[in-house]
Amino acid sequence: MRELRARMERLSAAAAWMDELAAEWSTREYAGSADGGRITATVDAVGTLRALDIHPLSMRGLDSRSLAEAVLKAVRRAEAAAEAAKEEVLRGGLDAAGLPHVAGLLDEARRDFDERASPESVHRP
Repeated sequence: MRELRARMERLSAAAAWMDELAAEWSTREYAGSADGGRITATVDAVGTLRALDIHPLSMRGLDSRSLAEAVLKAVRRAEAAAEAAKEEVLRGGLDAAGLPHVAGLLDEARRDFDERASPESVHRP
């Protein structure tokens, strides 16, 4: 019984810590670049595009198709950076809780994290 109680306390502490991490993570922005750094995309934690900077040299030097591909590459890199940060936070939370890295458990934690980190849940009273 003591072991179960200790495990529940660890889970409760880990859940509270994950809430804090999710709130902090959800305020971050992530960048990705292309065309030698002349095109930069910035996304928020859930991948929403917040800014796109295109250097004049890219505008003049690339045809429309190449420019579009470079913009998409920068956005995808920014989204990948946001996703990698989320995975790092999730794994850190699970490690702190002393939980096994079972795929099903990680998927459940990922869904919970996404719900807690969504902009709508952060601004709720």
